[in-house]
Amino acid sequence: MVAAFKQNGLFRGLQNDLSRFNACVGNNGGPYDLYDYAWRYFEGTRLLLIDAKVPGATIDVLVYPICFNFRHAVELYIKYIIADLGRVKGTGQQYRTGHTLLRNWRKAEKLLGAIDYTAEDAALFEQVVAHIEEVDPTGQTFRYPESIKYDQHLKDWPSINLAVLEHNYTRLFAVAKDWQYRIDAVVDRAAQDGTLAPPYRRPPDKNALVGHWHFFIYRTKNAGLRAWNFFSPNSRKTSGISR
Repeated sequence: MVAAFKQNGLFRGLQNDLSRFNACVGNNGGPYDLYDYAWRYFEGTRLLLIDAKVPGATIDVLVYPICFNFRHAVELYIKYIIADLGRVKGTGQQYRTGHTLLRNWRKAEKLLGAIDYTAEDAALFEQVVAHIEEVDPTGQTFRYPESIKYDQHLKDWPSINLAVLEHNYTRLFAVAKDWQYRIDAVVDRAAQDGTLAPPYRRPPDKNALVGHWHFFIYRTKNAGLRAWNFFSPNSRKTSGISR
């Protein structure tokens, strides 16, 4: 028996002429994955940048949700790369939890060899990640005016030009969409070949030893897939860079 969906006075659907504004969430049309969430935050960034151009818009306050959405989109997208390509490689590579960008990007970059990509696109991604990491390493800078230690955020940064931000957003999102098509293709191919590792699910127990043991068992189960991926002539590449 399927459990009834939940709703309350704020988060609910309507069955009237406003039902066209009912947004499907959770298992109602989903479940949605990391790319779905990243895409929506990219879209939120785009829409807020449009709002910022409306006469009378106060860009001095709109800049915060714009930058937050963009940063979070990049964070989710990098985690998506790791989660999906880790399965293709059979490594079960896991992204670091929390809001780190640069460390997760290093992991994602190593896995990109499973798809064709250009050095220029990877360099753009790394450049944007480095710029964001410098200003907002914790994911808090554009969410709160100060840190939990009461240090003011952005006190050394006098201005953020939204045209510059939009230019980089547009370029990065174009790369992200291109990579998503390529990632989906290699995931589908691995699934058809029977070499796609199941998704790794962290244990609810947060004990580090339990986590390491759990991951060791996962990798052991998928050792055959990793060996196949290594020795198969169809899966080996001389370079992850397209010419």
